[in-house]
Amino acid sequence: MREYGSEFNYTGKDNSIQNIWKNFKSFHLLRCGRDAVLATAKVLKNRSIKKVLVPALSCSSMYDGFVNEGLQVEFYAIDEHFNPRLDSSISYKNVAILFMLYYGVTDNRLIEEFIKTHKDCITIVDITHSVWNEEIYEISADFLIGSIRKTVGVINGGIFLSNDYNISPYKKSNKFTEYRKSAFKIKNEYNTSLDGELKDKYRKLFFEAENSLSLDKEVYLADDESIEFISSLNINDLQAKRISNYKYLSVLLKKKGIKPLCGQLYKGSVPFSLPIIVENQLLVQKKLASYGIYAPVLWPINKKAEEACDFSKSVSYGMLSLPIDQRYSLDDMAEIFERLVCVLYEK
Repeated sequence: MREYGSEFNYTGKDNSIQNIWKNFKSFHLLRCGRDAVLATAKVLKNRSIKKVLVPALSCSSMYDGFVNEGLQVEFYAIDEHFNPRLDSSISYKNVAILFMLYYGVTDNRLIEEFIKTHKDCITIVDITHSVWNEEIYEISADFLIGSIRKTVGVINGGIFLSNDYNISPYKKSNKFTEYRKSAFKIKNEYNTSLDGELKDKYRKLFFEAENSLSLDKEVYLADDESIEFISSLNINDLQAKRISNYKYLSVLLKKKGIKPLCGQLYKGSVPFSLPIIVENQLLVQKKLASYGIYAPVLWPINKKAEEACDFSKSVSYGMLSLPIDQRYSLDDMAEIFERLVCVLYEK
């Protein structure tokens, strides 16, 4: 039973974000994940790299930076456990390869094994879904990049880590940051009033913020407020809540015959969200929204990616991503489950 009015919990600052990143020679908190991709693309271009291999299950924001810098992007397949399917017997000299750690279930060991046996290529690991899992920082890739805006409430949040390459981001005002600051202010007002007009306003501002990125050709640092917030996060508490919520909701789903797409977490990884496969993806998404559950379609992939990987295509057309983040309790997971059941089994 949920308790109300009892003493507040105390969670000390056990493991700050700086402790996770402190061993890297170069780390930057950037404006967004797309800036991290763009920064990496600029480094690759300067090294005369012309081709980047990207997993088929990738939205355009994961590779647009490469395209914008004139690099050729090719898609490769992943298996049903979200692990890369690459031919280990061939050379990838003068090629960059992007790996994605999906939902905290991708097998880090397979990627590390590939990296160690293919030292002739440049490797990039997108850690957006596993950014809070310290074990992944042991991967010896040339770049670790990702977004953290969708895992904590923060104005800016991209990450760039490397032991071999440095970048020089701009530190100045930009439309993306301005729009998001305004949007969060209005969203806070909405949360206390539930005024529909305020909701329309802040959603429009978030949309404008995303659109503004297409006009920027340079890489920007995160704003000071975001850097201070991220640097003071209690990572242990965040990790524990996400893992607990993921496991609890998974159990509830399985009891009802709804199989989570990813299954077991890899070695206790910190999950991003909990994906499921549904029929009539967009209809179910719309109905869930009417119940107050926002389950995004994370990867609308393009035709070339569909042709490269049937599994990625099936995920793109059928997956919805359920929230399990640190804002929520086990009671919230039970409520999400009940509302999902109402949508999937309504008569």
